[in-house]
Amino acid sequence: MRVFERPGPVNTDEVVNFVREKSNLVEYIVVASITGESAVKIARNITNKTIICVTCPQGMYWEIDQMEKDVFSDIPELEDIKNNWVQEGLHRVPMNITEKNRVVLDQLDVKIVKGTIPFFGPSFSMRLHLHQVTSLDIIAKTLELISPGTLVCLESVLMSTDAGVIPEGELVLACAGTERGLDTAWIMRSCASANMFHPSKGFRFVELLAKPGIALQPDINIEYLR
Repeated sequence: MRVFERPGPVNTDEVVNFVREKSNLVEYIVVASITGESAVKIARNITNKTIICVTCPQGMYWEIDQMEKDVFSDIPELEDIKNNWVQEGLHRVPMNITEKNRVVLDQLDVKIVKGTIPFFGPSFSMRLHLHQVTSLDIIAKTLELISPGTLVCLESVLMSTDAGVIPEGELVLACAGTERGLDTAWIMRSCASANMFHPSKGFRFVELLAKPGIALQPDINIEYLR
């Protein structure tokens, strides 16, 4: 297992290399990628595998005016991204795959999955608008103790299986990061979200390949997302 000195996009290239080295263990590679950039890097480095880019659902934005604390201030690369947005006079940035990256992903035959995030859909709205914490929030924040990317890897595999892109019961190499880029990689056993806790065919964490040594946890209310 590779343990990084700190979280964030600085680890992306090393994760890409690590995924390439381990890709012979699986047939499916899932990349959590908001803008598509990380998925493009994976797809350009790995061939003869089914690569899936899991991105955000409709209606999610970065709220730049709310980025004075949390990971966009604590991680230098994320702070640079935030400062560039501020210099451009932006206040809200949609969390979408860019048109350029979408064209490249299509050329590289990467499947794109966009749908409700299992631990960040209705439960986030309940936290934000009803001020209620649910059991899903507790599961999510516990997984983030390992790394935010660990939670996102799980969600991405569930989303890909629910979308019919990955069969249930497959070993999958999943990678994700802390808001942008990649800093976490897992081998996981896939299942549909409805079977996550099934005693025999449910989801399983199989092997942790890479993670930040000490992860940064976003606040449970995540003010910079809407």
